[in-house]
Amino acid sequence: VPRQLIESAIHQIEFHRKEVTNSPHPYGIKLLLTVSSNWFHGGDPEKILLLDSDLNQIWEKLAKEPFFENKIRQYFLDNNHRVRLLLKPDGQMAEEEKKRVQKELEAIQEKLNPKDLETIKQYTEKLVRLQDMEEDLSCLPTLSRKDIPPDVSIVKASDAYPDALPECYEQPTSGIFYFSAAAGAGGMEQDLIPLLPFFCSSFTRVGTKDHDYTEMAQLIDLYTGGVGLSPQARTSFGPDNESLPFVSFGGKCLVRNLEKMFGIIAELFGKVDFSDLNRLKSLLLEYQAGMESMIVNNGHRLAISLASRNFTPSAALGELWNGVHQLKTIQSITQKFTGTQQTDAELQKLAQDLSRIGKSLFQSANLRTALIGEESMLSSGIDLVQSVYEGIPDGASDFFRMPLIPMDSELPREAWSTSSAVSFVAGMFKTVRMNHPDAPVLSVISKLIRSMYLHREIREKGGAYGGFAVYNSEDGLFGYASYRDPHILSTLNAFKGAAEFIRSGKYDEEDIKEAIFQVCSEIDKPDTPGVAGRKAFFRKIISLSDDTRIKFKKNLVQVNRKKVMSVSEKYFHYREDQHAIAVISGEDKIIASNQKLGDKKLSLHKI
Repeated sequence: VPRQLIESAIHQIEFHRKEVTNSPHPYGIKLLLTVSSNWFHGGDPEKILLLDSDLNQIWEKLAKEPFFENKIRQYFLDNNHRVRLLLKPDGQMAEEEKKRVQKELEAIQEKLNPKDLETIKQYTEKLVRLQDMEEDLSCLPTLSRKDIPPDVSIVKASDAYPDALPECYEQPTSGIFYFSAAAGAGGMEQDLIPLLPFFCSSFTRVGTKDHDYTEMAQLIDLYTGGVGLSPQARTSFGPDNESLPFVSFGGKCLVRNLEKMFGIIAELFGKVDFSDLNRLKSLLLEYQAGMESMIVNNGHRLAISLASRNFTPSAALGELWNGVHQLKTIQSITQKFTGTQQTDAELQKLAQDLSRIGKSLFQSANLRTALIGEESMLSSGIDLVQSVYEGIPDGASDFFRMPLIPMDSELPREAWSTSSAVSFVAGMFKTVRMNHPDAPVLSVISKLIRSMYLHREIREKGGAYGGFAVYNSEDGLFGYASYRDPHILSTLNAFKGAAEFIRSGKYDEEDIKEAIFQVCSEIDKPDTPGVAGRKAFFRKIISLSDDTRIKFKKNLVQVNRKKVMSVSEKYFHYREDQHAIAVISGEDKIIASNQKLGDKKLSLHKI
């Protein structure tokens, strides 16, 4: 086993054990899960947390013998105790299962006598009464509004480096250094804009002019905890309320690898190379397969994005970059892979377009940077970040502005077909943004509708996995969605009923208090030091001030039933010309629903 691979693997273990994160679980729970198995079987839980001593033992063994080679031979190559499982997809399974269930139901129905039918009817009526019954929540322990802290978590850039080019955030990061950057995407030519997400996905995986993709992957694993790009379609809270598209970059490393990490970043920014067409094709097909496979798992988010796209420029960009239209963009490229010559021509054009994107983004005047770490790290980082700026052209513009993209003024009322036995239904409409006095009330209304109406109507009665009410405070959009839903029409009717419910006032101050707690739990959710610094940096980019955040929370705590009733009368009157509808489902379900919708049928598209 090459020595560099061993060092890289050990480094990744060391990094991820030292980094404080709340993903996928809160950090305390992650520590408990780390020690519990050994602890429950009589081991010493403290020893599990002392990683350095174990790593030192491994390094000592590596100096004396081929330690990992011996373990691979012992546990894998020479170990006969193994089982091989082969999983094969069955394309007919879903249809056969549907027929089997239908056949069984018909057989049961034939055997039912009048008494059985009456019993089923009684059970159904009891279930409806149970679902509509008001629960007695007075027996549960509760909090009061006085228990809500009045402030929000505030992280400010350090004043110790007034002349530094990057923003510096002094945070207790446990020996981990974080680098964040943003490059404005408003200067790209229009034909390049849909390709930006794939550019971000492939950026660290294609190699550079100095290192091919395998060598670059080894360097990234050996010296960093990960580096990557991501497209962002945000909306400024500045005076112009402009859409603010940019690419965010994140990198992190152990403090001893600071110089190596910045060397890697400078090389990627200045010398990324898309000329390996075989690698580019592999990444493109992998990217497409990943998007296609996530449709069902993320169907509700995709439906929300489709329904939102014509309200604001940022929502339009968000759909183009992260929604169904991004998949359609990639499909339009791969569908041209009809022969070797045609495929190479398409890949060559794609490589040129991706290179153009890189040249548009990575200009020193278009780059904003932030350093996050302990005080001793920041001064070193300030010196090293200069190598990133020196490796890219000076540039003449700041492209943190909206690019020209086509937008349809007509709100969508559409359905997108895919191979799914369930539906994802979304409806959106325009309200106001976070800096408006009604915004805290709208956030409370979203929780009331979700917990008191949609959960009952869509999940309990309708059988969907979930029903949601969402308030996007940055773009000022409000809407509803369902997840893994067996219905379409009844869900659309439930969306209309949600507006009627919130205007009816069938809730009390206790319900509103619970909704406020739900919103506050999202606002006050603790961030790790690295994430907190990164969020502060991006809030500054979109001009979201701490004063705006504090004012929002202050008004949130003061929301009452009277305010909810007033705001609901202002925004929650269902008008089809002001509501966008998007459905993702199987084609047969969509056609059946359209037959019942008559003149109000949904336009049909194929994913």
